[in-house]
Amino acid sequence: MNAGRESEGDDLGLLRDSLDTLPSSIVTLDSDGTVIYVNATAEAMLPSIRRGTDFRSALEELTHDQKIDRLLVRREIVTFPGAPGGPELHWIVWDRPGQEGRLVLTVWDTDWNESMNERRAAFTMAASHELREPLTTLRGFSEILNMDTSNLAPEQAEAAAIIETTARHLAVLVEDVFDLSRNSFGELRLNLCDVDLAEVLRSVVSTLKPRVEALGQTLECEIEPGIPSIRADRARSTQMISNLINNASIHNPEGTTIEAEARIEGDRIAIEVRDDGEGLPFERAEDAFHSFRRGASATAGDRAGSGIGLSITKRLIQLHRGEVTVESTPGKGTVFTLLFPIDHDSALTPGEPGPV
Repeated sequence: MNAGRESEGDDLGLLRDSLDTLPSSIVTLDSDGTVIYVNATAEAMLPSIRRGTDFRSALEELTHDQKIDRLLVRREIVTFPGAPGGPELHWIVWDRPGQEGRLVLTVWDTDWNESMNERRAAFTMAASHELREPLTTLRGFSEILNMDTSNLAPEQAEAAAIIETTARHLAVLVEDVFDLSRNSFGELRLNLCDVDLAEVLRSVVSTLKPRVEALGQTLECEIEPGIPSIRADRARSTQMISNLINNASIHNPEGTTIEAEARIEGDRIAIEVRDDGEGLPFERAEDAFHSFRRGASATAGDRAGSGIGLSITKRLIQLHRGEVTVESTPGKGTVFTLLFPIDHDSALTPGEPGPV
């Protein structure tokens, strides 16, 4: 019996020695999110991660909640320093096989340095500014031109309307592209405050209604009484709802009815946008959330088929610790539903499966 225990102890010691020689950091967590093992590499790279430490609390000293959720909930590779002011590191966690709730973390050096990251950020900001300025000018003059088309020939009035519509679309597209860029580097963040989603929905519908009706479509709004305020990003909530309504309008013909509804579903608030249009042009409705994915019916000149807006919407609702669902039937219409947690802080915990 003692010999067996000695052999087991030798094997465990050999395993720990092997882990300590790995060039990557290895950290294991129990089901409560407490650190139970740190190899030698991790001790050097992650000075604040020690045995007995609450892992999420330690991470909150290094980065923001959205990156932590991406790491612990959605199991994505994220990048942030292992110590304040330290070099950027890649982080990833996975479940320990056969041990539900227990996690393994590994961290390794990035293939870029701080200077490269700063240059990338500077380029993104400069490109964003250079694109926004002429688009703003183009939109402004096209809107002025369309205020009074009485002195324009029918062909000129039509061209002016196309210019304004295209300028609006390009402005949204530019913002979405830069949001995708920020998201890919984990820089897409939320400005959380108390938000009345019912009021946000009313505002979005009021803003978009004239544009939708100008296309010969109908936009209606229904709000269940008693919807509470929640912790959310008001601007991003507006962006998500606008994306869904615009998507329903752009991809459907004249005569389509679009209905937006806010209601409580258990511990979440549902914002639903449904239409009775043509349905999504995909074999799987979920493919609509893939960036640059186009349906079989999309044409070469179809400017609205990039899928960026829906892709951004999915990422934004995930940052809110919620999810978006979609159902679509060819020839009968589509239903998108945003699900916001009423209690943001307790919506997800480390190790709990979240939206994919």
